[in-house]
Amino acid sequence: MDKRTTVELLLELDSDYQRCCNKITKLLDEGERDENGNTFAETDFDARQLIRSTFAYIEGAMFVLKVEASFNAEEKGVELTDQQQQFIFERSFSLNNKGDICENNAKISLTKNIKFAFSVFSEANEVDNILDTKSDWWSKLKSSIKVRDRLTHPRYHADLDVTPKEVIDAVTAKVGFDETLHAIINASKA
Repeated sequence: MDKRTTVELLLELDSDYQRCCNKITKLLDEGERDENGNTFAETDFDARQLIRSTFAYIEGAMFVLKVEASFNAEEKGVELTDQQQQFIFERSFSLNNKGDICENNAKISLTKNIKFAFSVFSEANEVDNILDTKSDWWSKLKSSIKVRDRLTHPRYHADLDVTPKEVIDAVTAKVGFDETLHAIINASKA
């Protein structure tokens, strides 16, 4: 059995993200500059890795936040519904051709999953839900999801291209997400 903790999972995922950021920064620092100050460096692979690592971290953090909500609710005597528990552990149910119940992985869009995770964590810990879906980082997150989806399911060579703006948006989304995540966790410990 794997003895690593969820904290170690998030630290490793964040380390992957930081390595990608550092690599892009290094490539840009070492890149060629033209007379207008524009930098040219081969960052395509690293930009794609940055997008992927951003979402691996966010998805891992959402699962951890939901599981913490389940445990904290139990400790604090907050009763979560069966449906909340099913979505915390990302399970759904269906019937097979014989009429038997089958347990499946729930298919939850990332934005809905984030909203649910913050909501259930707030409820379980009896704190205000501070997720602001009107914030700049949330808007950048939604646009970055489209980039992630394009990279994950490429149809054309251009689908692999990541613009500097898309990299900046992903970084902005990750920073805003982290600030919100840390704020709600800190509120639950107060």
